[in-house]
Amino acid sequence: MALRGIYSFVISLYILYISHLDASAIPESCPTLNSTSSITQTELLQKLTLECRYDKLARPLGAINATGPITVYTSAYIYTITSNMAKTLQFGVHMMLQFRYLDERLKFSHIAPHLNQIHGGQFAQDLIWMPSVYVSNEPSSAIMGNGVKDILVSIAPSGMVILNTRLQAILNCGLRLEKFPFDVQECPLILESWTHNVADMVLRWDQESIILADELHLTEYKIIGKWVNTSEVVYTVSQQLYGHFAGNFSAISITFKLAREMGFFMMDYYIPSILIVVISWVSFWLHMDASPPRIVLGTNTILTFMTLASKVENSLPKVSYIKASEIWFLGCTIFLFAAMVEFAFVNTIYRRKKIVPLKKVNSKYILKSTLTPKLARKQYQKNTSGLERSRSWSSIDNVNSSEHDYTSQNYLTVHSFPSTLNIPSVKIEEDKDQECSVGSINTVTSTSSPKSFARRATLSQSQNFTTMTPQEIAQWIDRRSRIVFPVAFIIFNIFYWSFIWI
Repeated sequence: MALRGIYSFVISLYILYISHLDASAIPESCPTLNSTSSITQTELLQKLTLECRYDKLARPLGAINATGPITVYTSAYIYTITSNMAKTLQFGVHMMLQFRYLDERLKFSHIAPHLNQIHGGQFAQDLIWMPSVYVSNEPSSAIMGNGVKDILVSIAPSGMVILNTRLQAILNCGLRLEKFPFDVQECPLILESWTHNVADMVLRWDQESIILADELHLTEYKIIGKWVNTSEVVYTVSQQLYGHFAGNFSAISITFKLAREMGFFMMDYYIPSILIVVISWVSFWLHMDASPPRIVLGTNTILTFMTLASKVENSLPKVSYIKASEIWFLGCTIFLFAAMVEFAFVNTIYRRKKIVPLKKVNSKYILKSTLTPKLARKQYQKNTSGLERSRSWSSIDNVNSSEHDYTSQNYLTVHSFPSTLNIPSVKIEEDKDQECSVGSINTVTSTSSPKSFARRATLSQSQNFTTMTPQEIAQWIDRRSRIVFPVAFIIFNIFYWSFIWI
């Protein structure tokens, strides 16, 4: 019995000794934070982040009853924006992002009152909790908070943590090029929470959310506006998304409104193309039968414009809709092609040999008679009745009754009249057209007596027709083209630029 009592006494002493050792080990592994003026920033940060009192994987407590989500305030300082968007549909941003949040576990105002802030870089990042944020519209993005370079951490005595990191990102931007090269694009930069959903962390823009550098300059675009937005991204539960990785995640975005600089396209595309179209009108001032210079001028203007337009179109992505630059290209091409067609039309008319009868000398009848010369001659013959033709020829026969000698070339001459009377010499030439059986009067020379003038006036009134040579018609078309083409091109420009600026 005595032996058993001694054994029990020894066991109790050993238990008391072990418990004493455990109690003494707690303060040694997690020492109390006492106020001191000799502690350094590194030592203070190491004591604040000991594993016994700080869990890096646990987020800081929220501001709403210490149970809500933590709010991370964000701001951005934009250094540069590169705008090579026309071909790649992407733009680059170089900026500094700042995240600000409160972590009361890092409060040290009562421990080191002589320190105003704790500054650190990669070393401080490895010790404290940091929000995991990534750029969602970047093809390859690093998750900020995990192994990001160029990072600066600042901790205030109240536990306010400020995280600064530099970011260079290539961002996707879906361009709308209907009005290219006078388009205005809206390109976003979207930041999204990676690890924590809205129940744990919420992203918000700070008061001074976006700051643009004074030296910021874009080569192809200019910034005409910017705004920020806060939203939530929903990931539904599926076979690949479970638990914490499904739900609503907080997201914030910056949208840059960019307008394309028009100086390059005006000086290198639009003004040269206008001059090329104007040069093509020089063809209307050349002679109708000057085929070599007019053909060379027309083909060279078309080829030059095609080369000029190809440089602009090759720098753009292939889209299914029509762009404003393509409308301009099509309009200028039509004007250049129409100038060539006008020359071919005028040159063809100029080479005709038959006189064209016209009811009236105006655009309608000239073009109608020029396009359908056979129909015009038929109408001319139809309107000249048989009785009128017989009266006309009988009056001429009475005046020339003393002459019955016809030459092989169908010439009618007068010999038996007194020398004081001037009788017209009339040349009658048979129409080679099989459909026309009546000769046409080509020339009437000399002057006639008052009676012959009266007969000719009666004939003209009955016929109500006049004539023009093909050369006169060709010259008439060239003269009208000198006015019609510039006026039509001005109207096209009015409609085009009105569409651009609407």
